[in-house]
Amino acid sequence: MDLPPPYSANPYGSSPYGPNAAYPSGTHGTFYQPYTIQPAPAPHYVINRPPSNKLSLLSVFSSRASRIFLVLVLVVVAAGLGLITAFKLNAFNTSPSSSSIPRESCFKNKTLCNGVAECSRGGDEMGCVRFRWDNSLLQVMSRTQENQWLPVCSTGVNSNFPAYVCQRFGFLESPTTQLVTMRDNPQNTGLASGVASDTIQGSLDSVTCNSGEYLAVRCSDCGEKKTTRIIGGTQASSGSWPWQVSLHQRGVNRFVHVCGGTLINNLWVLTASHCFTETANPIYWRVYAGTVNQNDLRFMSEVKVIVRHEDYNANSDDYDLALMKLKNPFTFSVSIQPACLPMTSQTFADGSLCWISGFGRTNPSAVETSQVLMQTQVSIIGTKKCNSVEVYNGAISARMMCAGDLRGGRDSCQGDSGGPLVCEQNSRWYLAGVTSWGTGCGQANKPGVYTRVTEFQQWILQQMELERNQ
Repeated sequence: MDLPPPYSANPYGSSPYGPNAAYPSGTHGTFYQPYTIQPAPAPHYVINRPPSNKLSLLSVFSSRASRIFLVLVLVVVAAGLGLITAFKLNAFNTSPSSSSIPRESCFKNKTLCNGVAECSRGGDEMGCVRFRWDNSLLQVMSRTQENQWLPVCSTGVNSNFPAYVCQRFGFLESPTTQLVTMRDNPQNTGLASGVASDTIQGSLDSVTCNSGEYLAVRCSDCGEKKTTRIIGGTQASSGSWPWQVSLHQRGVNRFVHVCGGTLINNLWVLTASHCFTETANPIYWRVYAGTVNQNDLRFMSEVKVIVRHEDYNANSDDYDLALMKLKNPFTFSVSIQPACLPMTSQTFADGSLCWISGFGRTNPSAVETSQVLMQTQVSIIGTKKCNSVEVYNGAISARMMCAGDLRGGRDSCQGDSGGPLVCEQNSRWYLAGVTSWGTGCGQANKPGVYTRVTEFQQWILQQMELERNQ
C-alpha cells in the first residue's frame, strides 16, 4: 500500500486512456465514474455544395427538405443524449437487483418510531435503537416524542430482551450486558416492558427508573484481534485484520476480486455503493473471509441481498455506502472477526493514526490487484484542510472523511474500494471509514477519501432490521 497507483471510484480497471494517462475532469475535479457513457462533442455536419454555388446559411434552411433534415438531426441528437442519460442512471440494467432499493413511499407527516408503520416497507419503525459511546448504553427512541432517546431501565425488562434487540440486527452471538449510570438524566426517565409489539420501541413504555441504573448492551465481541500483526511491514499476516473480506464478481468464466468490505457481524458486510455500478444482482457476487492471499480462498458465502444507499450520487460519490447480507453466516475464528460499528457521539479526531487494508494495486504499472492483503497506517485529515483549494477544493461532504499523508506515499488504491479504515479506541477497532475515492494514489495533497461511517449508524441498523422483517 505504500506508493500505490492512481485509483478512482472505479473498482474494475485502469484508465481507458492508458495506464499512465489522467482521467478527464469530473464534477468534483477528479475523474468520471466507471461504466458511464461520456458524451462526445456535438456532431459537426458538413453539407457538400458545388464550388460555384455559394449558399448562405439562410438559404440552406429555406427548402422544405432541409428543414425536415434538420428536424431528423435534432431528433437523433436528442435520442443520443437520452441514451447517454439513461445509461448513466443504469436505466438499461435489467437485472432485478441492479440498483438501489427504491425510496419508500410514506405518509406526508410520518412520525418515526411511534409504533405505527407509516411507510410502505415499515422503514419508519426500524432503526429506532442506538448504542451510546463509550459505554454501549442502549437507547430507544420514544414512541411519543420523535428524536427523544431514552435508556432502558436495568429492571422491568425480560432477561431475553438484549438478545432480542441484537438478533433484529443480524447479530447471532450472545450479547454481553452491564448496568451503567447516567449523569445527564436527573429525572431517571427510562423505558420498561409494556404491551406486546412487533417492534422494539412499541413494546416499551416510559417509566421512572428508581434504581438509577440502565442497560448497556454489546451485541458482539467485535474489534478484537486474536493474534498479533507485523509491525513496520506492509504485508498483513493471518488474523491481522480479521474483518477484511474480499468481494468477487463473476466475470466471463470465473469470479474475480473487485472490491473489499468489512464484516460487521455474522451475516452482514459493509462496503461501498460504487462497487455495484456494473451490477448489484446478488447472484453475481461472492464474499470471501479469513484470507490474506487470493490464492488461498477457504471461507466463502454467496450473497442474499445487496442494499445500496438510496441517496448514492455517482457524480459526487456522496452516500457511497452499501450493505451485503450473506446467505450463509461466517463462523468466527482467529482469522474471521467483526469490526465494531461506531456508536452515537463517537468521534475520530483529526490527526488520529488509523489503518487501512486491502487487495488493491500496489504500484502504478500493475495490471492486476495484489494477491496478498496489504496494510498501511494513515492519519485522519480534517475536512477543512481536505476541502482547501490545494487539496479537494470543496468536494468533501459531511458524509466523507480524508485519511492518508498530504506528503503522499500512503494511500488506498484501485481494488481497495469498499474496504475498511479502522481506528483503535478503548482497545477495540472501530470502523471509521469505507474506502470510496481519491485523485490518483499516494499523490501529494490528494489523500484517500472515505465514507464517514458515523454519519450512517441509524441507516445501517435500519436496513439490517428492515431486511430481517421482510
